[in-house]
Amino acid sequence: MVVPFIGAGVSIDAKHRGGIAGLTNTRCMCERVLQALREKCQTRDRVHCTSCVVRKEIESNPKKEISFDKACELWEWSCSGDRGGGTCRRCELVREILKIPEFANVEPADAHYYIAFLAREGLIDEVITTNYDTCIEDAYCKTFGFSNALESADSPALVIGTLAEYRSKGGKRFANGMNKRRCLKVYKINGCASRLCASRVDDCHGYCKNILLTERDLQDWGKRGWARDLFRDRLRSRALLFSGFGSDEPQVRHTALQVCEEFASEERDNATNRSHNSDTIWEKPNAPFIVAYVNTLSFSQAQIMRAYAPYEDVSLSPEKTNSNAFLGSDVQFFDAGGSSDKQQLEADLFWKRLFQAAFWRLLRRACGRESAIVSFLQPVLLCAPALLIEALDWFTSRNEAECIFGRFPEMLNLAEDRGRMIPLARWVERVRTIQPEFRSGLYHPLVDRPVLIPAVLLLIYLIIGNNHRKSDISWEELRAKINDDDGPLGLSIDGCHMFGDAGVRLYIAHRNVAEQLPQKVVCHGHKEMTVAIQIVVNPWRARTRRVHLVDGKGNRVKVVTVRQISILELFGHATSVPEAIKRFRERLRTTFLLIDPGRARVHHRSKPLRSWGDEDGR
Repeated sequence: MVVPFIGAGVSIDAKHRGGIAGLTNTRCMCERVLQALREKCQTRDRVHCTSCVVRKEIESNPKKEISFDKACELWEWSCSGDRGGGTCRRCELVREILKIPEFANVEPADAHYYIAFLAREGLIDEVITTNYDTCIEDAYCKTFGFSNALESADSPALVIGTLAEYRSKGGKRFANGMNKRRCLKVYKINGCASRLCASRVDDCHGYCKNILLTERDLQDWGKRGWARDLFRDRLRSRALLFSGFGSDEPQVRHTALQVCEEFASEERDNATNRSHNSDTIWEKPNAPFIVAYVNTLSFSQAQIMRAYAPYEDVSLSPEKTNSNAFLGSDVQFFDAGGSSDKQQLEADLFWKRLFQAAFWRLLRRACGRESAIVSFLQPVLLCAPALLIEALDWFTSRNEAECIFGRFPEMLNLAEDRGRMIPLARWVERVRTIQPEFRSGLYHPLVDRPVLIPAVLLLIYLIIGNNHRKSDISWEELRAKINDDDGPLGLSIDGCHMFGDAGVRLYIAHRNVAEQLPQKVVCHGHKEMTVAIQIVVNPWRARTRRVHLVDGKGNRVKVVTVRQISILELFGHATSVPEAIKRFRERLRTTFLLIDPGRARVHHRSKPLRSWGDEDGR
């Protein structure tokens, strides 16, 4: 299983809720430290600072590039000023200059949500990060519907930043509580901002020292043996995916090189197992991956990749070294339709495409012959596997060419103006609930909805995708035909090409929504609707109900008939895909004409009248 190793580059575009600009940007952080150093040196008496190495370092060459950890080291070496004591200097750096406690008020970026989606699908169970912010745990908790990361026993995000937390949380797989939620362990090896927020100012001196900043802190892992051993174990046993590491991370690079030297030493001692094929190096289950923002690997990144190859007599070319690296030039693959010509691979784009590619592969697996959706459909539809494959092919191909990110990648894109939800999650939530508002960041994984999600996509294909008059459709056209704002009736699908001007609207609904059908439904511009058909994605006895369509002020507009029918009744035990599609359309067209068998009709309730000419009437 892949373990993401997240650096500062992933949070570089994360926005502070209070509007502090550049809070998580490493360059801005470094500049804030250097600016504070310049101001301190300018206010000090030059007579007493003539021999100050810190002052010489920052004034000798103003254009000299100084790394963030070195800038923090210089601050530690600087004059104490009016505060006195190294501990006070560290607290001033952490709280006032870098504003580390404010990192807990940073909104997750898109990359954090996509990482959380992958974790919800069971593809990731832990993340290692050098960042101080709380974005990963916030995003993961929001996928369950929580407003932010929970600091409680039943929180699905387990933040681990100390040995005690490692011992108590490291082995957990599911959160406590009534709902069985899969845990995501987030290892904060450099410290966590939320811990600073929880501590009082008068007792935070000790904890400020646990925020790793300086070169000395990073080189010996701040005396965190558990974090060093964890990183070493994951390098040996898992495939680490380094993302957001543009600058040098001393503790990461040094430890990675040490472990790679172990691999090389073992290979040298065990010559019988040596392979001279460099292609097999990157196929090992613990081969690392690196995501680079620019078109070339940095020295530290290239050093790790080359050190992993434990072959003295195999000379790796740059192409071989970059086999497991994603570079800025790969943006043409990840964003083929993009307008930007810059060869820069942003973390948001990389994790978005990784999630999209993984989702469609998971969906194909979820529609296999032994899957839950096939078991649900096959008793009434023998050709269910073939029909599902046809629907999947439509969603994952364009002009007969397979699209690794899907035919409609926008269906899995986060929308800023739509509650930080992907459209598919909004559709599934509208099918499941009558609640008018969606919770920000909510996500429904395939592993939890193995029948509902494939069923919804299958119905969208049968109603829209299989329309012979419009075989090729754009995302904008598809999105216009699906309305997730209609509320209590379910997910609205435009089926006018099937019913013409009959005033019929189609809805996909879960059994819970069908059971909670209200007496009044607010009209959303559908005054012409006379019949609503709810396709229930559960076993359901067909029935007819009536609701009052009202305007925004509660005034009744008309009475609308609602026909409820199960998806299982629309295929008529078809044995082939063409027959299944034909019967689905025919039964759907006749559904709004069905007579409710539970209600006696007029000819059943009336008695025949005798004519005057009958013999009995004489």
